[in-house]
Amino acid sequence: MDNKKVKASYSLRAVLGRMLKKAADQNPRLFAVCGIYTIAAAVYPFLAVALPGLLLGELQKGSQASLEAVFGIVAGYFVLAALFGFVRTFLNEGTYSKLSFLRLDYVRASSVKIMEMAYPHTEDASFLQKYEKALIATQSNDNGVEGIYHKLFEMPAVFLTVAALGVFIGRLSLWIVAGLFLNLAVMVWVSAKNHSLRYEKKEEEAAWSRRIGYYNRATCDFTYGKDIRMYGLKNRILENYREQIEGYRSLNRMLSGREYRLGLAGLIAALVSDMLTYGILIARTAGGMSIADFSMYLTAVLTLSACLRQAAEQIRFVIQEGQYVHELYRFLDEDLGEKGGSHPAVADGTLEVVFDNVSFRYPGSETYVFRHLNLTIQKGERLAVVGINGAGKTTLVKLMMGLFDVTEGEIRINGIPIQNFDKKALYSMFSAVFQDINIMAFTVRENVAGRLSDIDDKRVDHVLAQVGLTEAVDSLPQKTGQMMLKVIDEDGALLSGGQSQKLAIARALYKDACMVIMDEPTAALDALAEAEIYENFSELVKGKTAVYISHRLASTRFCDHIALFEGDGLAEYGTHEELMERRGRYYEMFMVQGKYYTQKGGESRECV
Repeated sequence: MDNKKVKASYSLRAVLGRMLKKAADQNPRLFAVCGIYTIAAAVYPFLAVALPGLLLGELQKGSQASLEAVFGIVAGYFVLAALFGFVRTFLNEGTYSKLSFLRLDYVRASSVKIMEMAYPHTEDASFLQKYEKALIATQSNDNGVEGIYHKLFEMPAVFLTVAALGVFIGRLSLWIVAGLFLNLAVMVWVSAKNHSLRYEKKEEEAAWSRRIGYYNRATCDFTYGKDIRMYGLKNRILENYREQIEGYRSLNRMLSGREYRLGLAGLIAALVSDMLTYGILIARTAGGMSIADFSMYLTAVLTLSACLRQAAEQIRFVIQEGQYVHELYRFLDEDLGEKGGSHPAVADGTLEVVFDNVSFRYPGSETYVFRHLNLTIQKGERLAVVGINGAGKTTLVKLMMGLFDVTEGEIRINGIPIQNFDKKALYSMFSAVFQDINIMAFTVRENVAGRLSDIDDKRVDHVLAQVGLTEAVDSLPQKTGQMMLKVIDEDGALLSGGQSQKLAIARALYKDACMVIMDEPTAALDALAEAEIYENFSELVKGKTAVYISHRLASTRFCDHIALFEGDGLAEYGTHEELMERRGRYYEMFMVQGKYYTQKGGESRECV
C-alpha cells in the first residue's frame, strides 16, 4: 500500500466512520438517544432567545399590559426550560458510562495487541515513543476516543441550533451571519495551524517527556535510594533532570509563541464580527426596529456566537484528537508479528530443536551474538547451557521460543521451521523460568496456574510441594487463595526473592508444556534450597526436553549434555565427563569455580 492510500485509509472521515460503526455494533440505541438529545438541546437555547422579545413586547403595551400574560410568559419559560434542560442533561449524563464502555473496548484491543505483538517490540526503546500518542488516545474520559464520542453525541444539537439561528438572523441581515461565520472560520484555521505544529513536534515532545519521566521515577522510586546515597548520585541526577526540563520548556515556549502570534488573527476576526453585529443592530433600531425585536435579535446573535464558538471548539477537538485516534487505528491494524504462521502446536509430548547454521544480531545492532550456530537438542534431552555473561545463553532461549527471529539460517522444532508456527501455539509448547521473576497481583493459585478460571487446585498443591513452597503458602492467611503484592490488596502477601523464584518454577511445572527452560532458576535460592531443586530436577522435567542455563558449572552435572557458549557461538559441547577430559575452556572454568567450594575451619564455603 503506497503512502497516499495509507493516508486515505486513515483520513478523518474514515476514522469517524470506523468509530460510528463500532458504536452501532456495540450499542445501536445510542443513536436513538442522540436523536432525542439533539431535539431537546437544540430547542433549549431558543427559549432564552424568545423570552426577551415576548416579555418586552408585552411590557411595551404600557397600561394595556396584562400581568397575567407577563407571569404566563415567565412561568412558561421556566417550565419549558426546566423540561428541555432536564431531558438534555439527563440524556447527556446518562450516556457518559455507555461511551466509557466504548473506550474500554479500545483499551482491551490495544492491551491485547501489546501482549500479543512480537516480543522484540518490548525491547525497542523507540517503539513506545512511536506509539505513545496511540496509547494515550484510550487513557482518559475527556480526550482521544471517548472525547470524540462525547463531541459526536453533542455536535448535531449545536449544528442544528447554529443552522436555525443563522436562518433567523439572516432574515434581518446576512452581514451579521457572515461576520459570525468569518470569526468561526478564522478560529478553526488558527486552531488547525496550532495543532499541526504541535502534531509535527509530537515525537520530540514525547522524547523530552519520556526522559523527564525517567528522572522523575529515579528520584521517587525507593529502589534507587541505596545507590543514590552510597554513590552520591543526587547532584548528577538533579542536574540531568534540570537539563531535560529546560529542553522541554524551550520546546513549549516555541510552540506557545507561535500560538500567540496566530491568536492575533482570531482577535481581529472577533472584532470585525462584533462591529458588524452591533453596528447593524443599532442602525436598524434607529430606523424603527422595536426594543423588543432589538433585544430578541441581540440575544439570538449572542447565542449564535456562543454556539459557533462551541462548534469551532468541537471541530478543533475532533480534528486534533482524530489524529491520535488515527494513530490508534494504525497501531491496531499494523502487523506487529502477533500472528506468526498457521501451524498448530506439536502434539507428541516433547520437542526436538535444531539450530541450522543460525546467525543472529539484535535489531539495530551490527554485532552478531551467534555466527553459523549448529546445535541439536534431542527429544527428552536435558541440556545445560553455560558460559560467561554476554555469551548469548539467554539469547539462545529467546530464539528457540520464537521471541526473536534469526538473522540467517533456520530453527526447526520437530522438523517444522519455527516461523511456520502460530505464535500462541509456539508459546504454548514451552514452560520457562526467566532470570527476572514477575509475580502478578493475583492470588497464589492464579499466579501458579497463569489463569483466573478453570484452575486445578490439586495440581497447584502438587507443584507447590514439588518446589518446596507448601509450608510457606500454608502459613498465609488464605493459603493458595491469598492475594499477592500490595498493589490491589493492601493485605497482599510479599514473598522473598527465593520464594518468588520457587513460585515461578511452580508456574512452569503447572503449565506442563512440551519443553522446560530454566534461565538461572536458582540464583536467589540459598544453598540448601538450590540443592533440593537439583535433586528433584530429573523428576520435575521427567519425559520432557529441558534446557538449564546457569553460571554455576557444578549445578550442571545432572544434565545429559553441556553446551558452553563463548564469543560468537558454541565453543564446546559434550557430557560433563567428556568436557573435563578434554581439558578445554569448560575444564578451566570448572576448576576455577571449584576453588570456591573448599573446607576452611570445618566450614563449607561457596562464593559463586
